Amino acid sequence: MSRLAHSDLLRTPVDVYSVAEFLGLEVQEEVMDDELSGYIEPRKSGWVIGVNSYHHPNRQRFTVAHEIAHFLLHKPKERHLDVTFARRSGGRNKMEAEADSFAANLLMPESEVRDLISGGETSLDRIAGRFGVSVMAAKYRAQSLGYKVR
Repeated sequence: MSRLAHSDLLRTPVDVYSVAEFLGLEVQEEVMDDELSGYIEPRKSGWVIGVNSYHHPNRQRFTVAHEIAHFLLHKPKERHLDVTFARRSGGRNKMEAEADSFAANLLMPESEVRDLISGGETSLDRIAGRFGVSVMAAKYRAQSLGYKVR
């Protein structure tokens, strides 16, 4: 990851597709049921991230970042499917929480979120637009950093 940190790929809004390519991951958009956001799996040709082609591009970006997290942190041995965040039941398990946190940090670096909010930005729409994420992702990120947002 240190080579990635020294590249120009982490400038916001982060191009997660280029980050995936840098890491040797192929990203494919695929038709999936709406409750599925994506997957990561090892194949003979290398690692593949599948992303739900029906989801909004901002949702897809978060999915790619989430799957990158699984690759770097968990290295699954077989296909790992991810259910859309809003449709997860029974709470989040540790692995999914780690992947969500990694994705949020990658797409919305803490220092940049804090600078934006301390600079007076209060619109979740504008914060989300700045980082290329959904309003829901921006809201959760701001809340996780201790800001009270609606």
